[in-house]
Amino acid sequence: MASGKKDRIVISCVTFDVAKVVSPILHYEASRVHLIHYARSEDIYKEFYNEVCSQISCEIPRCQIIEHNDEVYDFAKMMNVVSKIIEDETENADIRPDIYVNVSAGTSEYSAASLMASMMHDGVMPFNVSTERYTVSPDRIKDIYFDGERPVGLSMSVREPTLISTFTMKKPDQNQVKGLWILRRRLANKEPISATAMIPELSELGLIKCNYTNSKKPDQNTLMNYQRNFVDKWIHNGWAERTSKRMMRITPNGEAVLRMFMD
Repeated sequence: MASGKKDRIVISCVTFDVAKVVSPILHYEASRVHLIHYARSEDIYKEFYNEVCSQISCEIPRCQIIEHNDEVYDFAKMMNVVSKIIEDETENADIRPDIYVNVSAGTSEYSAASLMASMMHDGVMPFNVSTERYTVSPDRIKDIYFDGERPVGLSMSVREPTLISTFTMKKPDQNQVKGLWILRRRLANKEPISATAMIPELSELGLIKCNYTNSKKPDQNTLMNYQRNFVDKWIHNGWAERTSKRMMRITPNGEAVLRMFMD
């Protein structure tokens, strides 16, 4: 796997989708693809897998395709498979590769497991793929998803529910999130974002303890506390980045955190 250059890795699951698997691989110009599917000999699932491989090879001839034939309906198994792929790719590379994980294609068990596995490994980038045009046209929906005049959907019947083993994932530190919200608001209003401008507002909300000098400015300990527990954490978490010595911007990850936990 060590090629001396930075590889782009895409991990995906193949069941009954082709475009949802192939299009992102072409978009990211993957150098290596891990395709997870479950085929027992030459069944219909194998036909979809073969078509995916054919299209990838045609569009990106140098792309390496690695097959993983595993039980895609087993959540725990998918957690294990995706985590192992990520760890192997990271450990065996001279230069850490860009790893993209498709959480839209495949089974619901794979989607949930792959998203959780992605979040457990630093630098991994899960992504969604939305459908632009469906195979079944609106005028054929009743023919396929109805039983007579009764809507039934894709499944006619289902097995008993299976509980998923869980573990606790910590929410982001709320003080850091609230501080980021203040930073975004001040940036939007073109207000100063220097430490001496930010700290009093953080202090008013009880997010930081502020000690002042005789000149009524935050003292050195307070400035260091703000830098260490807010600015450095925002940058480390990928929520914000510096654009110059005195300016910052909120990253897409930071905007997503604010949408999830503040807006």
